[in-house]
Amino acid sequence: MEATRSVGRAAPLKGWLDELLVIVLVIVALILGWVLKSWVQGQTVSFTSDDGVVSLRYPADWLEKVNKGALLTVSDVRAEGVFKPAFSVAARELNPDFPLTPRELVVTMSVQRAEELTGYRVLSVDPATLDGIEASKVTYAYVTQPAGILQQAVPVVVEAVDWVVIHQDEAYVLTVAAESTNFAQEEGTFNTILASVEFN
Repeated sequence: MEATRSVGRAAPLKGWLDELLVIVLVIVALILGWVLKSWVQGQTVSFTSDDGVVSLRYPADWLEKVNKGALLTVSDVRAEGVFKPAFSVAARELNPDFPLTPRELVVTMSVQRAEELTGYRVLSVDPATLDGIEASKVTYAYVTQPAGILQQAVPVVVEAVDWVVIHQDEAYVLTVAAESTNFAQEEGTFNTILASVEFN
């Protein structure tokens, strides 16, 4: 009779220990998964322009795209949405006989963008610095169509920010862009890229 009672007590205790072990294993697996995800997302690729003037780092899981006129264009092709979060840097040579401030260059660029982009609208123009150099920060929006005639999706509003910097008689335009509904959640990644920018 005593042996039966102790077996009856041991069975619930063993079941409880098994459940506790499963819970602990699940927690450990979740922690390891989070650490691995953070490590992978923290990996970056270094970029330096051919002339060595501009260098920066961008997420390793972002892919480089061919973009005529840009030194570098990368985007997060795994992101949701029609328009993928993107970063680009372009350079244009300035005439040293007619020096421009970043603010004056913004006016010229805005006219050009208005001709190229549907629904282009400047939201703000603010003074800024990038790697300790005077810059103009231009926030704007425009409408883009989904790529491909067979893709059934409505046009989307893109929010973008240009950082316009003049360095060594050249104008550098660093652009971040994402769908307006996703821009806030991409801002951390954009700020990390911009914080890595160095002008030599």
